[in-house]
Amino acid sequence: MITTLTSNFVDSDGPGSGSRQGSGDGSGPGPGRGSGPGGDGYRPGNGVTSPRLVREVKPAYTGEAMRARIQGTVRLQAIVLPDGSVGTMKIIRSLDHAFGLDDEALKSVSQWRFQPGTLAGRAVPVLIEVELAFTLR
Repeated sequence: MITTLTSNFVDSDGPGSGSRQGSGDGSGPGPGRGSGPGGDGYRPGNGVTSPRLVREVKPAYTGEAMRARIQGTVRLQAIVLPDGSVGTMKIIRSLDHAFGLDDEALKSVSQWRFQPGTLAGRAVPVLIEVELAFTLR
């Protein structure tokens, strides 16, 4: 049995509709006061550049998922932090809770590294979407 794992960093440099700026205390994402990004970080567009993937770690295909012949795509959102690491993540389209593929997707993306997105030349937290495809052949 051959296992294929593919990932797709969904890069959207479209025009966007704002930078999702909310209140924030300091430079990190979250609620508060000031000019920092809100809980979702900035979205690419309107002067915000997309992060660029520089190190990808492929997810593992669990033995249980292989035996159950689970195939499909996990889609998640993540915040790329100003240091290029991955912060908060959430699954927006689940593939599998029972056999561990959702967890493997989160675990692998947490190890990814990026050249961070910027606004006015300054690294800022940016919201991205990632698709990870699990395929058995």
